[in-house]
Amino acid sequence: MSGKLWAVVRREYVERVRTKGFVIATVLGPVIMAAMMVVPALVARSGGKPLRIAVLDTDGALRPAVEAALREARVDGKLRFDVQAAEDDGPGREAALKKATLEGRIDGYLALPKDVLASSNASYYGRNVSNLGDLRMLERRVSDVLVSRRLASAGLDPARVKDLTRDLDLRTIRLSSGGEREDHGAAFFLSIILLMILYTSILMWGQLVMTSVIEEKTNRVVEVLASGLPATHLLWGKLLGVGAAGLTQFLVWATSLGAISLVAAGPLVGSFKMPEVSPLVLVSFVAFFLLGFLFYASLYASIGAAVNTVQEAQNFVFPVILPLIIGLVCFPVVLESPDGAFSVTLSLLPFLTPLMMFLRIVVLTPPWWQIGLSLVLLMLAIAGAVWVAARVYRVGILMYGKKPTFPELLKWVRHT
Repeated sequence: MSGKLWAVVRREYVERVRTKGFVIATVLGPVIMAAMMVVPALVARSGGKPLRIAVLDTDGALRPAVEAALREARVDGKLRFDVQAAEDDGPGREAALKKATLEGRIDGYLALPKDVLASSNASYYGRNVSNLGDLRMLERRVSDVLVSRRLASAGLDPARVKDLTRDLDLRTIRLSSGGEREDHGAAFFLSIILLMILYTSILMWGQLVMTSVIEEKTNRVVEVLASGLPATHLLWGKLLGVGAAGLTQFLVWATSLGAISLVAAGPLVGSFKMPEVSPLVLVSFVAFFLLGFLFYASLYASIGAAVNTVQEAQNFVFPVILPLIIGLVCFPVVLESPDGAFSVTLSLLPFLTPLMMFLRIVVLTPPWWQIGLSLVLLMLAIAGAVWVAARVYRVGILMYGKKPTFPELLKWVRHT
């Protein structure tokens, strides 16, 4: 690397890492990752306060059994329902329960009609009906009471039938080279979190390259730089300098992610199981960011060199980010079947490889030949993207005035 090129790389790197935004994002990144990985699961374990509920039974025969069933409902050993006892279900009780709900003295009430045994229809009235977990548990508990009554009416022992028809308690255990690990969906959430971080970072740093080129072009700084250095070297200097800054941030994030995984696997969290973050995932996290950045940032740089303002750039940006959007749309398919033909094809397409291959590695490590092939194809695509960007960059960086059209950009690329 020549001394002048190194000076451009150093300038771009130092200019980025000294900003307050870089420092804040680098520090807050691990904090946000830890919060996204730990807090939701801990909140789900602890649960909210018990749902204060009353039972209104028009017939009056089922209320005691329903109240008893709800009082026994527990999540991780904690009661989920605070059942408000009632002496009778007189005609004015429903109005009183509605008033109590609206005033906040109870959270809601369950209304059982007279034909509930035959119709299996009931209603829950509450100010909040978005707590689906509690409502599904309420539904199951009341259903169990109704089934027991029907069985008893048919001359069958409800306890015996319940024992014979009890549900399967299925444990999900993930096998890896490191051994066995019970997983309650943690790997699913980890894959989504890391995918979104990778997607956002590639876009953020790529757009940073574009806006930086536009600012230098607008301020005529690039004219001074271009007088002593070829435009191609300016492009490489910007890509390497900004990429090194992004890589620095990602190394901090990856190290923090590994530390979070190790700490969470220890006694500080007790029986709580954090998702496993393997060394391959950490290395892939950094590698696919760097490769994805080089691919997309070179395209962003060519856009910045071709236009005069950020507003003009918006017309050219969408075709560049469209593959990343397609990757986000298709990621549920890859999660569902990471080794399917469709998922393999997506992960081998260079413009989707940074997201899709990384997602496959997190969910189910693909064969090494597929990882190697995706990297080779991606690096060839990077070489092609940089070649195109360099040709657009050397023509557009010193041109001002009218915004070029796509045909004109193609002429710049073909220009020797």
